[in-house]
Amino acid sequence: MASYIKSAGRRSRQLLSKTVLRRWALRLGLLVGLGAAPAEPRVTERDFSAYFAAYDLQGSFLLLDARTGRYAAYNPARCRQGFLPASTFKIPNTLIGLETGAIRDTAEVCRWDGVPRRFPQWNQNMSMAQALRVSCVPCYQQLARRVGAARYGQWLPRLRFGRMQVTPATVDTFWLAGSSRITQFEQIDFLRRLQRGALPVTSRNQEITQALLVLARGPGWTLRGKTGWTMQAGRDNGWFVGWVEQRGRACFFALNAEPRRGAATNKFIQGRRAVTEQILRQEFGLLTSAQ
Repeated sequence: MASYIKSAGRRSRQLLSKTVLRRWALRLGLLVGLGAAPAEPRVTERDFSAYFAAYDLQGSFLLLDARTGRYAAYNPARCRQGFLPASTFKIPNTLIGLETGAIRDTAEVCRWDGVPRRFPQWNQNMSMAQALRVSCVPCYQQLARRVGAARYGQWLPRLRFGRMQVTPATVDTFWLAGSSRITQFEQIDFLRRLQRGALPVTSRNQEITQALLVLARGPGWTLRGKTGWTMQAGRDNGWFVGWVEQRGRACFFALNAEPRRGAATNKFIQGRRAVTEQILRQEFGLLTSAQ
């Protein structure tokens, strides 16, 4: 009996100690998985307004240097504002299509429906790989209808790509119109997990998607990215998101921009990527052969 009492006493003290530690952990915000707030990212505000003005754009730019964990932000408050993802959603959409079997692989052909579209390069049969590279909306709308709202409802929370709102009625438009939103911080968080192979999908499908995003290579560096363009609140809104790997260094970026006045022009269309590349080169020493 005495040994039983001693054992019970030890268990009680252990439970008490765990309870006390648990309470302190909650107070300190250190208890993982119980809603503790993440640490505020380290952000340095920068002025990149001249780059935007050169293309008659207004907007915001965010860069994360994965080596240091620090962000550089132009208009940081706007970097935390949600926008429709537009064609940047083709990145998670490709992953979801592959994971669900809605497409067998990215060589699968999307058949043109014969309806002429605004962009001539969309008016043809093409592989899903080509569809991503030319940002073919009709091809990815076909894919979305195959995936269906129910499977998006399962996969989108797993991928943590912003706050997507999808219903059966909006299954092929929810990334282009409606209440879906993603911030520049969320874009970078998603891309960083993709680059590290840390998304809850197969390594094969992450590698396939990474390969499709390659836009340019140079001595010691690789640029991956995806543009996006849609209308939000009656204004053209554009994205360029991606990352640069350069000599063991990975930097993730997200630009969101609008025309400073009037409708979209060639400056807006070209400026999303051009502004980003100029900032990467001139402000961060990326996309160069310099040691």
